[in-house]
Amino acid sequence: MLRWLKHGKWPRWMVRLHYYSIVSFILLICSGVALFWQPVHTALIPYLPAIYRIHIVLGIIFGVTLLVPLIARLPVGKLIRRLDWIFPLSLGTVIVLTGILLWQVTWFPTTWRSLAFRWHGWISYVLGGWLIIHGIYKALSYRPANHGFNGYVDPERRQFVRWLGYGVVGTVVLTVIDPVRLWKVVVTPGGGGGAQATGSFAEYYTVTNGYPTTTLSSYQLHIGGLVTKPLTLSWQQIASLEAVSEKEDFHCVTGWSVAGVHWKGIHLSTITAMVGLSSNVKYVHFYSFDGQYTESLSLPEALDKSVLLAYELDGKPLSTPQGFPLRLVVPKMYGYKSIKWVNKVEFSDKPLTGYWEYRGYPNEAYIGTSI
Repeated sequence: MLRWLKHGKWPRWMVRLHYYSIVSFILLICSGVALFWQPVHTALIPYLPAIYRIHIVLGIIFGVTLLVPLIARLPVGKLIRRLDWIFPLSLGTVIVLTGILLWQVTWFPTTWRSLAFRWHGWISYVLGGWLIIHGIYKALSYRPANHGFNGYVDPERRQFVRWLGYGVVGTVVLTVIDPVRLWKVVVTPGGGGGAQATGSFAEYYTVTNGYPTTTLSSYQLHIGGLVTKPLTLSWQQIASLEAVSEKEDFHCVTGWSVAGVHWKGIHLSTITAMVGLSSNVKYVHFYSFDGQYTESLSLPEALDKSVLLAYELDGKPLSTPQGFPLRLVVPKMYGYKSIKWVNKVEFSDKPLTGYWEYRGYPNEAYIGTSI
């Protein structure tokens, strides 16, 4: 907590705690940017698993520092400014709680997590901006007026509980009620503002410099490996195969989620019936025509009824960033398993270390698995 001190010094351990909270929050912002912002994210791909774990640990410790005043013996007669109290405690509580919503994927509804992701970032920016402003006026020895909302208050434990409660209530409002959704409903009654656009993914990632492109007339899907009849399918042939539609949640390992995404495509069993599998097949490998991205599933995983080679998202053909014209969709696993721009499927008796797995992500990517 950032404090203006009055009537003597605070205990040394509380001063150290104060500065540690600042440093940990700065590191949280930096690691959060690395995990989400695409230019930085792409540059740091080999280090993302370690950055993710560091981000989680920093968040836990930051949350603990917010709660220390609840169990510590507070000095008597020491006053702090109200703003220096409410901002770090209430906003910090929102950041920590929304972070928990993102971290523990299986604990909460996807709709909560998608909202929590948005507010987790925005509240972090607000608190970060306040820290910068506060640091400037501290460095310039500027002291705001002592009256009004910015006046001094006595740091009694009940005050900490009160501000902490504001943070908890704020988290519930942002992630369950969602004031932006309510505002849209009020402004455009009956206009559907309460429904989240399922196709509006939080971010599109690519492991190369830009998105690979092709045309439907030139696109081909090569199917081979341990099969009795290797095939090369044109787009017209793919489009003529039996189509399957499904509605599934999509979870990215970096934290964001989209609830109820409508996919349309072909099930892998349709392809296996066409090519005929050798009895030795245990794995299915997928390749992207970006020349870099690869992925692998065990045969039972690939044949799960929810796994598709999809070509439509929410009733529309995939856009180039979404994986046009064909991508893998593995709803029960994190998004990095759903390889985009697929142009080759290979059946094998040996596993393949995929692009992300080679850089530290786990082969088993079921929702809830920590990276």
